[in-house]
Amino acid sequence: MCKLFKTFIALSTGIVLSMALPAAGQQAIRFGTSSVGSSIYVLAVGASEVIQKHAGINITVEAVGGSGANVRGLAAGNIEFALANSFAAVNGYKGIVNFKKPVDIQLVAQGHPSLRWLFLRKSAAIKRVEDLAGRTVVAKRPALPDVHMIMGVMLKQFKVNPSSVNQVATTQTGAALKALAAGSVDAALLPFGRGAANIQKPMKDGIIDFLYLPAAQRDEMLKQLPSVMWGQTLPKGTFMNQSEDVNVIAMNTYLLTRPGVSEETVYKVVKAVLENTKELMSYQRLGRHYNLDNTLKHVSLPFHPGAIRYFKEKGVWTSTLEANQQALMKR
Repeated sequence: MCKLFKTFIALSTGIVLSMALPAAGQQAIRFGTSSVGSSIYVLAVGASEVIQKHAGINITVEAVGGSGANVRGLAAGNIEFALANSFAAVNGYKGIVNFKKPVDIQLVAQGHPSLRWLFLRKSAAIKRVEDLAGRTVVAKRPALPDVHMIMGVMLKQFKVNPSSVNQVATTQTGAALKALAAGSVDAALLPFGRGAANIQKPMKDGIIDFLYLPAAQRDEMLKQLPSVMWGQTLPKGTFMNQSEDVNVIAMNTYLLTRPGVSEETVYKVVKAVLENTKELMSYQRLGRHYNLDNTLKHVSLPFHPGAIRYFKEKGVWTSTLEANQQALMKR
């Protein structure tokens, strides 16, 4: 069965993807990810096959339900690895925002940008942020507090009274997209990836479109948001029927693990992922971001010893990285 067909099966059925049964003595690990159909889910499916092939480790991919949920899943020992955005990961590690106490998580690799922006139901005829007054907007997700934070900053910047907007919550991107298609909500602030399949379809069908803001106005929002967030511009045509460049908010995506996972396992996983980027890209183009250069830039969490072992083997672990590691371990 070809790789793309396996990925299609996973997305179509919406069930957890389990790889072939492990041979005698082979390890098995659980890999937490986001909503079925999302870019991160597809990437996790691809990573699981790459790791299975090159590290000999059996993996089950589990749609846990968002970055915050994945960080908590690691803390609870329910999963061994996870993909999560930097906002949730750093907040969890420090025990701030929606985490009541610090969470013991460690970094394996850094990868692609995780994007956030407001999508509009085209038939709602919303053109400006000010038009959201009196409308119903998906602006909350329990597992992603950054969604409500960004919405609040957007409303504040354009002087829209938050009480004039009916801000509702969903737990999954799929539920928000269904609500947009049904017409029960007028807009939704969503997490997504560049070219994500679950966004492509409603864009192609003419159900949704982006809120288009000048880069300068987006950048004013960034001044009021945490430093782990930054700006990215998606060129016209990145998504079907995207009529112009769209300026969005981005944050890094982390491949995470927890201290209880063995050094040998993490070493094998990071080696398999970072040395097979082209193969990972055959599942999701975002896989191109998973490389040594990106992994070692702007490090905000301590690495797992298994990852450090790999970096030392490659000759890229420097005294600066070691000093940063020691500082981060002190929280």
